[in-house]
Amino acid sequence: MMTPANENIPSPEKRLLVCCARTKLTPEVATTIREILAGPLDWDFLLWEAEENSITPLLDRHLSAVAPGAAPPAAQEQWKKTCRANTVRCLYLTAELINILRIFHSQNIAAIPYKGPVLAAQAYGDVALREFEDLDIILRQSDVPKAHAIIVSLGYKPKFDWILSPGAAASLVPGEYNYRDESRRAMVELHTEITLRHFPIKPDLDAFIRNLVPVRVSDRDMLTFAAEDLLPMLCIHGSKDFWERLSWMADVSELVQSHPALDWDRVLRFAQPLNATRMLNLGLALAAGVLGASLPPEISARVKADRVAGEVAAEVRQRLLTRPFRTLDAAGRFQFRRRMLAAKFDGWRYAMRLAVVPSEDDWERMRLPRALAPLYVALRPLRLLQKYGWARRRDAKPRF
Repeated sequence: MMTPANENIPSPEKRLLVCCARTKLTPEVATTIREILAGPLDWDFLLWEAEENSITPLLDRHLSAVAPGAAPPAAQEQWKKTCRANTVRCLYLTAELINILRIFHSQNIAAIPYKGPVLAAQAYGDVALREFEDLDIILRQSDVPKAHAIIVSLGYKPKFDWILSPGAAASLVPGEYNYRDESRRAMVELHTEITLRHFPIKPDLDAFIRNLVPVRVSDRDMLTFAAEDLLPMLCIHGSKDFWERLSWMADVSELVQSHPALDWDRVLRFAQPLNATRMLNLGLALAAGVLGASLPPEISARVKADRVAGEVAAEVRQRLLTRPFRTLDAAGRFQFRRRMLAAKFDGWRYAMRLAVVPSEDDWERMRLPRALAPLYVALRPLRLLQKYGWARRRDAKPRF
């Protein structure tokens, strides 16, 4: 295996993944791919990183077209096997989403499919080109009990079966309501205006529901976010997880490239009430700077004018391209979140809120009785310090 002598030098394996993390190649990018393939590569590391970054189908598409014989046979067989499994999973989950939405509709539950198959159709034009392992559905918090009963009736088991029990504290709301069917390797996550806690401002789901548009998925129309509304949401999601996965940048880039008539005024109107303009700028800076997404001149100028977004984008790119990948420590996570909002006080308040709001990991670590539930606020910072350290970095990259 090849290990770079200087870990600060961009990894050729990661550079290759960046070149392949798109649906269309320019001649220049195709040439770069051939140049990288001409040198030594750690194929085990490359394929592992492709899976970690959820871009194996795109890697397969471009290596098969640009340099079909460049990879060792064992590596080709491994990624082909991964792609076949991904296609089966994507098609199955798409059918499952159609069924769940049908039942929700019959029970008058307003539900918005998010990411997963609908994003694959909107941005990539093929549900099998974007890897996804679960189904994300947004609905009103008031509809969660009814939706919970439906999902359980379909054979899924809640990850935290006690959250909706009568004795649970009302303040214990998860980051998402997670359900799994281990036998079918299927997972459903329900999101509400309360679980979407990484939004700087609590989202107005009624407004979301009023502005949905049909998107064609597997010969069916699904009502979901218009591309203009989805774009800021993808940037919020990427910022939530520190942009640690290349596929999240590809989502932004592909959505922009696949919608050349994007109404940028609407994009900004959606982001501003959510106080997500900085997150939008960061996502666009990464899409343009890492993946070469083309932005309209006025939008490009707006993004470049956000100096902090540019600095954070450079830091993310540096971490993405070096080997080994290093997650942020607790201090780095806090500072990252603090810089996600343009106004200094808003940034500090946002970072502090996310540092103390309890999560599922906190509940798993220690189950407190209902009367003592407020103590989770004090315990969460201690758990984060223990997990990430205050001023050190970890080499292992977590899965999300």
